[in-house]
Amino acid sequence: MTKERAARLHTVIAAGRDLVDDQTASNAPELYGRMKNDGSLIKAGTRINWNGMLKRAAVDLWDTETNSPDAAPALWSDIAYRDGIRVIPDTITATLAFALDELGWWQEHVYRSVIAANVYTPDQYAAGWELVR
Repeated sequence: MTKERAARLHTVIAAGRDLVDDQTASNAPELYGRMKNDGSLIKAGTRINWNGMLKRAAVDLWDTETNSPDAAPALWSDIAYRDGIRVIPDTITATLAFALDELGWWQEHVYRSVIAANVYTPDQYAAGWELVR
């Protein structure tokens, strides 16, 4: 592949990455920019690659170390997916319940819900989950 062809493909991929949903985007965090600490504006809603995970700017902010997800977590929201699989939150409300056979990340493992309308984490009710990997 020529350098010119690679540059054109990169342009197309970069344009399309902001059109996909969070679940799809979570499969390729490396397609998203990283903070540069150059003082430029990061618009609210912008997704970034933060240590291999996607984060979304909650507000317009300046690209500085003091505004990073680690230094200022209130300025960022987590993307609720990892590798296309939903992350199991610490508190699962009825609207966030996991369906029967739905996969979820818990800590560093993937689990499958073995009950419908699962509102428990694997720690809260281990019988509601099956370890996949």
